[in-house]
Amino acid sequence: MQVCGKQLQRPWYHQFSEKRLKAWQPILTPAFTIPFYVVCGLLFVLLGVALIVTSSNALEHVYDYTDSSVDSNGVGHFDITIAKDMEPPVWIYYQLDGFFQNHRRYIKSYDPHQLFESASPRTLTEELPECEPSADMGGRVFYPCGLVARSLFNDTFAFAQRPSEVTDWQHVSVDSDAATVAWAADLNGKYKNVDPEAIEPRSGKANQVVMNMWILQNFPPVKCEQRNFSGGRPLLPVVVATRREVVSQASQNGGGGNAGAVEVQVPDCIGYMSGNPVCNFTRLGQPFACQDGYEQVSRKNWGIESGHLIVWMRVAGLPKFRKLWGKVDVPLQAGTVLRTHFVDNFPAKTFHGRKAIVLATTCSVGGRDDFLGYGFLSVGALCLIFGTWKFMQCLYAPRLLGDISFLVYR
Repeated sequence: MQVCGKQLQRPWYHQFSEKRLKAWQPILTPAFTIPFYVVCGLLFVLLGVALIVTSSNALEHVYDYTDSSVDSNGVGHFDITIAKDMEPPVWIYYQLDGFFQNHRRYIKSYDPHQLFESASPRTLTEELPECEPSADMGGRVFYPCGLVARSLFNDTFAFAQRPSEVTDWQHVSVDSDAATVAWAADLNGKYKNVDPEAIEPRSGKANQVVMNMWILQNFPPVKCEQRNFSGGRPLLPVVVATRREVVSQASQNGGGGNAGAVEVQVPDCIGYMSGNPVCNFTRLGQPFACQDGYEQVSRKNWGIESGHLIVWMRVAGLPKFRKLWGKVDVPLQAGTVLRTHFVDNFPAKTFHGRKAIVLATTCSVGGRDDFLGYGFLSVGALCLIFGTWKFMQCLYAPRLLGDISFLVYR
């Protein structure tokens, strides 16, 4: 382009800025739209049927145990009869209904730095403002703190099976390691244990004395598991014993002087970071040596590195949700009776909620979920109906393409 005898250099994008790009404006004729809808409808229907058939290969058993009776120790059990062979892995979930983890105040009530700062833990309440209103008790900060962690689902389970050709109960091992139940992204340094026996500089006391490390009672480095359920023997849960320690109220608040000493309870374990921890246990309130049908198991992931805590800390978006609890690596044959022993620690009835245990297998498209398959079927059916309607309209009431007599001017 020349202006006053000079050649002007237009920018490379002038065609776009001047809206002079070449455009394709297709004319949607019945000969194109009708076959398009029919082909898309058939493809969606076939895909929906394939998804439903594939999803049906994933088996699932759900048992709501909210109203199950428990004894004076809060222990109960229920039986699930396996209808079809369940090949490993068999995934175990707990399901909660009516628990709103998506509340804004609930989600914000936690301190992510407390979960991975293992070298210099925060031991003062004023250092943990994000954890309010559940930061401390009696001057000792919770470890971990906040509403999310403190509302941890803490029911425990033990499983025994009785195959159809066997008359006695056999223990079922469950893999609940953090690498099994938690997301890989949550295991990459987000959760690191503080050494409970390390000395806190300001108080000169051990971390587990200065802080309320309640998580160690739930997930100690060593647990005592009941392995013998023969003869229908009930579950007698074994917990980690506690011992008394003395801490100064002034020192735990970061001050000097002597404002009086108080006794606190800490888990009776030693050698947390040694690789060979030792814990003492109690059963029914009495010291227990973890023998006679019980077995000591060292936990690779204890404290805040426990897979159960990590799974719980990833909050759910809806009031009804499932969270992975463990994995069974042995097949459960059809006709097998799976007995689930549980310790009722999580008070679902207080918030008018429900809790259930779920056994499920997976298929090539994941877990059991027919929604996607029926969604494809619905869309495919609508496409076929619309295509058929347009074909009948063109067959019995045709009109010329581009007939301007149908235009209405106002």
